[in-house]
Amino acid sequence: MKKTSSAKHFIRQALFTALLAGAAFSCLVSCSKSAPPAPMERSRALLEIFENLDRGNNEAALKSIETYRSTDPTNMFLSDFEHIVRANTVIASAKAKLDAGDIVGASAELDAYCLKYGDVSTSVTDAKANVDLLLEAHRLNEKMRAAAFSDDIRAAAADLSAFAKTNAKYFPKLPAYAAAVTKEAEVRAALEKADACAGLMQDALDAAAAGRKNEAATLAAILEMNADAAQKAGFEAWLSTRPANP
Repeated sequence: MKKTSSAKHFIRQALFTALLAGAAFSCLVSCSKSAPPAPMERSRALLEIFENLDRGNNEAALKSIETYRSTDPTNMFLSDFEHIVRANTVIASAKAKLDAGDIVGASAELDAYCLKYGDVSTSVTDAKANVDLLLEAHRLNEKMRAAAFSDDIRAAAADLSAFAKTNAKYFPKLPAYAAAVTKEAEVRAALEKADACAGLMQDALDAAAAGRKNEAATLAAILEMNADAAQKAGFEAWLSTRPANP
């Protein structure tokens, strides 16, 4: 969430003006009561806020905001400013978790913020929506990676593919990845079938060699329905070499 120096200067100036305007307003509404704190004290507290923000220390900035509030409790702009700093704090923390690979932790932290403060920050709700999308992509990918057989892989890849198409603008490389996994699943399905047919062929050969005619015939029929041309040819060639098929 880095900004250019000119943008930061503009934001600082706008907030500074708003806070001072709030301070002037609070002075007007409270002039008939006790005397307000000295302007120097408010200025010092305000400078501390911006100094902590410049250092990237949002927690210290929040404490500085509380200090400023004690000098100017009726400032109308302070709450909005506090929401901005709190939002920056939780987003920075969630980003750190994402950088560490903790997607679940980042999502939980943003959820906790929204539960505590509500949808007061568009930046937080947007971040939460994006992290939730990332979490779902991660879940679908893990489900696909954990699948042991081609049918399960293809089903999981189909779910990932549908998600990828819906969210292509957020994950531009995901559709191609999902398509590649789907092709890999098709290749695996072919290998699984070949392995199954090879095992079936061996069982048929063993049954034929042992004289179990009915079993051999049944296995051969199943093999005929499932094996590819090369496997069928190999099986038939083996049978033809025997002097008498049992």
